[in-house]
Amino acid sequence: MPFASDPPKALALLAAALACAGLANHWAGPERKLDWTGWAPPAALQAVASATPPALPQTVPGVTPPASPRAVPPVPGPPSPPPVPAPRVPPAPGAPAAPARPAARPPQPPAAAAQFDPDPGQVIREISSEAAMAAFRQGFPFLDARRSADFAAGHVAGAWSVPIWEADAAARITEFEARANPSPRSPLVVYCSGGDCEDSRLLARRLVDLGYRNLLIYRDGFPDWVTQGRPQEQGARP
Repeated sequence: MPFASDPPKALALLAAALACAGLANHWAGPERKLDWTGWAPPAALQAVASATPPALPQTVPGVTPPASPRAVPPVPGPPSPPPVPAPRVPPAPGAPAAPARPAARPPQPPAAAAQFDPDPGQVIREISSEAAMAAFRQGFPFLDARRSADFAAGHVAGAWSVPIWEADAAARITEFEARANPSPRSPLVVYCSGGDCEDSRLLARRLVDLGYRNLLIYRDGFPDWVTQGRPQEQGARP
């Protein structure tokens, strides 16, 4: 082509042709006038422009992608030191001392002991079967006023034989005082056969004359002791 080797001339001619066409279209009649819609690129160029560019590959063949960084665990800090107790500050001179802690209360004696306290207005008293057992548990002396043969057949365990109707009754009392060493206010339990038996009261009066002031008459006597199945012994007391 004659203009292929001279692009500026080709462009100038193209521009002149377009200008002439525009003027001709402007002055043409309505029936011959063309609507000007603007310039549009060829369809091939539109398709290429509207096409979505292909996504770039995430990996390149032959190249290993870098590994994602791994979470690093936190490094434990040094252990906390143990708490240090606050120093004890001595009280200032002249300051009131802290109240002392109350001492623990000593164990109280059994409730049954109160009923065996001496009564100045009644040096000889009767006690029930339950009270006699309570006195036995507390280790108070028991004096058996029955005859020696009855005592040997069976008596309260640990009792002293003081047969009030036998000739050696005074000697038995002396032996009891020497070995048991009771005080004048010590509780002394005296018993016999119970019921209408007065031997225990006779022995209690004899002991009152000797200065004892806390005589307890077990009114139901040895038969009740046997019925209750309480500790008993046989044989003469050495």
